[in-house]
Amino acid sequence: MRSSLFETLVIGELLKSRYNPGLVSNLYFWRDNTGNEVDVLIENADKLLQLEIKSGSTITKDYFTGIKKWLEIAGSEAYNPHIIYGGTESHIRS
Repeated sequence: MRSSLFETLVIGELLKSRYNPGLVSNLYFWRDNTGNEVDVLIENADKLLQLEIKSGSTITKDYFTGIKKWLEIAGSEAYNPHIIYGGTESHIRS
């Protein structure tokens, strides 16, 4: 249940950051028919920010699978994907 609880915690914090200043929720979820998914899509003007939420403390290459597929489909509407994970270090990847 750790993974589900961690994802719920992050999404709850994202919603609070929208609702507290009186903004509407602009959070979405995407999954295709083969199981690829992105946990959170945040609508920002004409772009969509992608967030993948993982409870693990070590980044692995499978964390990027859903984001890579989404970037192929969304094209220019997608930008700046992020992975929120249970580790303590910050990473920048291409």
